[in-house]
Amino acid sequence: MLSKNKERIENIDILRGVAIIFIVLYHYTAHYSPDYLFRSDNWTSDITKHLWIGVDIFFILSGYCIAMTVFQSQNYIEFLMRRFARIYPAYVFCGLITLIFYTFFDLPGREVDWYTGFMNLIFANFVPGLSFKYIDGVYWMLIVELKFYIFFGIIYFFFRDLNKSIISWVVFSIFLNIVILFDDNIGRTITSISPHANWFLVGLIIFSLKEKKILTYFLTVLFVISNIVVNERFAGYELPFIFIVFLTWLVLKLKLNFRLSLISKIGLISFSWYLLHNSIGIIMIREINKLGVENFSVIIAIISTLLMAIFSFKFIELPMKKIVVAWYMKNIKKINPKYL
Repeated sequence: MLSKNKERIENIDILRGVAIIFIVLYHYTAHYSPDYLFRSDNWTSDITKHLWIGVDIFFILSGYCIAMTVFQSQNYIEFLMRRFARIYPAYVFCGLITLIFYTFFDLPGREVDWYTGFMNLIFANFVPGLSFKYIDGVYWMLIVELKFYIFFGIIYFFFRDLNKSIISWVVFSIFLNIVILFDDNIGRTITSISPHANWFLVGLIIFSLKEKKILTYFLTVLFVISNIVVNERFAGYELPFIFIVFLTWLVLKLKLNFRLSLISKIGLISFSWYLLHNSIGIIMIREINKLGVENFSVIIAIISTLLMAIFSFKFIELPMKKIVVAWYMKNIKKINPKYL
């Protein structure tokens, strides 16, 4: 039988697996036009066009996992280093592989040159006044995640208290929703992670509800109300919002009496698969469809990018994380590698 902590971690991996499967299916079958993919019809888009919700599930999980692990860092720099070790090696590897595909195959309107790719790999988009096209369109999510880590890390290490940090973020998000209600552009200017900040906050709230503090419950209600009011201005988004929150809470909080080992294993490699699936997969689908065998193109793209993600996870993510930790221990000596 799984321990409580192990069950919780496996639940997270299951949700990651579900989220990445949703995203891959959405991009391969619904996001691009049939003409762009050299496909004769739009055979599954009506079914899969709503699977973009996988991105929001990822954001919720990021908030939940940060709340679960942030206390393990001794200081703000250590916190950022842990995030760096987790993200950057796979980001560089997958970005380079994508650039290689652009060199040999066409992806009209979406490919980037090597200079732009290099500027992405050094996060030049964080420099005020600089703006470069993402190596892959889906990489926008990574930038949003990094900004969340930076902002929440500052809040947490200011208070040195998780509950106060979450309450502060709730208050900030409610304020941001009010600003967005009157002027969406100003709201996005205040923080470029809006409106995605709300999804991170959902994860923080799900984690903090176990504290059973009245103030947390009260602010959570205000947060939900402010979201519903704001989201009514965005074409009835409140129903997907409620569904995604409920689904994520259900899987995170309930004890599962069954094992979804395949889905949880996919969840383990979900970060690499996310970085690799879009441009590379779409290139594969286009090239295969040109040959007139479009019935197999999506399956081939799924299997191929999944295998590439497994390689990235096993030979890049895990070993490079250990290398970064070893370097940090040797030079900074303030990190416990077992928590990374």
